[in-house]
Amino acid sequence: MPLDRPRRIFIGSSRIQGRGGFDLRGRVVVAGLAGTVFGAIVMLFAMPTDLFGRVPTLAGTINVAPEQVAVVDGETLRLHDTVIRLQGLAAPPRGLSCRGADGSVTDCGAASATALAALVRGHRVACRLNGRDPTGLAQGRCEAAGTDLNLELVAAGWARALEASGMNDAEVEARAARRGLWRNGTMPSF
Repeated sequence: MPLDRPRRIFIGSSRIQGRGGFDLRGRVVVAGLAGTVFGAIVMLFAMPTDLFGRVPTLAGTINVAPEQVAVVDGETLRLHDTVIRLQGLAAPPRGLSCRGADGSVTDCGAASATALAALVRGHRVACRLNGRDPTGLAQGRCEAAGTDLNLELVAAGWARALEASGMNDAEVEARAARRGLWRNGTMPSF
């Protein structure tokens, strides 16, 4: 080879070749991704479950003064800064229309909320918390002036009893007596 001709000492290539001609850059990228995925899986199983949005169960009692009680709807109260769903019943949402025996139309949800407001007005409210409902709200059995609010709403016909609530007899009596939302013989579907 003549000396006046430029010599290339290094051969340029866009690929890094390993032994046998395999592409090392691709292997390094795949190994890095596999390591990242493995590390993420280890972290998921090693960390406490509370960090991933699972809500701990609730228990205990909340007892508040009358001025700290607000009725959200026919089955929900706000006691100070805690929203509590009355357990074991289902009340119609606000805005649901009901027909009266005379053909008049009323807001069933508002009527149910008004009935609950009448039960708590001017009274301390105490709720025994029992976990959370499917939407994440605290749920429990509540009392005001010695009256079981859950049972009274069902017995007065302003809510339906859920199956395992133990309040089914109260609903049957409210239906038979045509109280509350049963005044036409049937409660609206909700």
